[in-house]
Amino acid sequence: MKTKIFITALLMLITYGCTDMCRLTRDDKDWLLEEYKSLNYLENETKTIKVKINTHFDAWYDNENYLTPKGYEWGESTFYIRDSLYWISINSAACDHNGGIYIFKKYHSNYVKAFLFDKDSLTNNTVTILDKEYKNCFVFRDSTYIKNLTFVKNYGIVKIEFRDGYKLELIP
Repeated sequence: MKTKIFITALLMLITYGCTDMCRLTRDDKDWLLEEYKSLNYLENETKTIKVKINTHFDAWYDNENYLTPKGYEWGESTFYIRDSLYWISINSAACDHNGGIYIFKKYHSNYVKAFLFDKDSLTNNTVTILDKEYKNCFVFRDSTYIKNLTFVKNYGIVKIEFRDGYKLELIP
């Protein structure tokens, strides 16, 4: 029995040891919120709230070619807002020039809106939020849920305003 387990473990080690793995770079991680456990936001221009941030890293493997599987690392930062009515996921993957912000409604496993961004692009958008200027912002709008979502590398979502008027602004 021990021999069988040893052989299985050895085969897995050899298989995944030969994997062509695309690793996350510092730049890939800068699109996430890995350095934060929480962020402070001004809610509806009246009160300060603390939003807990969870960041998770993992890897995905393409096992179609069992002799030399390919894989890549990815990361996700998630946080819940508005008394957990919505949750937001920011994603970044290795060897991929795109990232994404996904809006989920409470108890839904499928996102209701996705905003994709090109990690290599300069937007030349500049916004000032609570007296702090942010450059190269990605500004998204949606006709159903989001009136305005402003996203900045290294800061995350600096402003989000829903169609019903609920608004959060990052406190610098």
